[in-house]
Amino acid sequence: MKYTVLYNQSAGDSDSEKRAKQFKNTAENAQQTVELIGTTSREQAIDYVQKNIKNIETLVVVGGGDGSLNTVFSALISLDNSPVIGILPGGTVNNFARAMNIPLDSKAATEVILHGRVVNADLLHTNQRAIVSSLTLGTIAEMAKGGSTRRKATMGRALAYLFSGAKKILTTKPASIVVKSNHQRYQFSTRFLLVTTTSSIGGFTKFDPEVDIDDHQIHITVLKRFSPWRLVGYFSYFITGQIRKLNDASYLKLEQANISS
Repeated sequence: MKYTVLYNQSAGDSDSEKRAKQFKNTAENAQQTVELIGTTSREQAIDYVQKNIKNIETLVVVGGGDGSLNTVFSALISLDNSPVIGILPGGTVNNFARAMNIPLDSKAATEVILHGRVVNADLLHTNQRAIVSSLTLGTIAEMAKGGSTRRKATMGRALAYLFSGAKKILTTKPASIVVKSNHQRYQFSTRFLLVTTTSSIGGFTKFDPEVDIDDHQIHITVLKRFSPWRLVGYFSYFITGQIRKLNDASYLKLEQANISS
C-alpha cells in the first residue's frame, strides 16, 4: 500500500511535520510505501490533490481538524472518484474524526489508518466548497466570529465572543432563510439554522444520535424561537442528544437542499 501524507509545512505548524514523519516511520516499519507532501496554503494543497489524484491510493491528512479536511474534501468534489482518506486528528474540535470514531491520539489513529477497515461517509458540499460535518447560519453563527482583535487581546477570546454575540442578538433581527427541496419550500425567521451530516457538533458526539455518517441525508435543525434567557435550556438539549424534542426547533431531513437568505 502506498500512503501519500499531506501536512501543513507552515513555520508555525511544525507539529504537523513531526507527526507526518512519525507516521512515515511507523508505516515503513510495516513494509508500506510513504510519500510526504508539505504544503503552505489551502490553494497549494487543493492544487496538489487535483493534479496527482491518479497516483494517490490512500491520502493521509495530518493535523486534520475540520478545516484541514475541508481543504482536502474541497479538492475532491469536482473529481470522479476519491482515494481512501486517513486522518491524523490535530484540530481543536475534530467533529468529523469524532463522528467516525477515529482516536484523537496520533499513535492510535495511525493504527486505524494502517489496520482499520474502510467505511463510506456522506460529504455535504456546494458547487465549489466542501462542508465538513456542519454549516451554521444566522445570528448565533455570527457569534463564532468573535469580536475585534483588540477586544480579544484585552478581554480574552471567550469573553470577546460573548460580548460580540450579545451585542448582535440585541441589535440585529433574525435572519429570513428559505430552504427549497424538490417541490417543497420552507421559510424560517431564525437566529440559528444548522445543517449537518454527522452526530458530532461542537465536540459533542451525541448531538443527534439519529444522524448516520452515510445515510445520504442532509439534516437541518432550525431554532424557530429564541430567547437569551433560555440559552441554558437549549444547551442541555444540545449536549444530551435531545435536540429533536425541543419545542422551539424545527427539523428537516432532505436529500438535497437549496438554502438562501
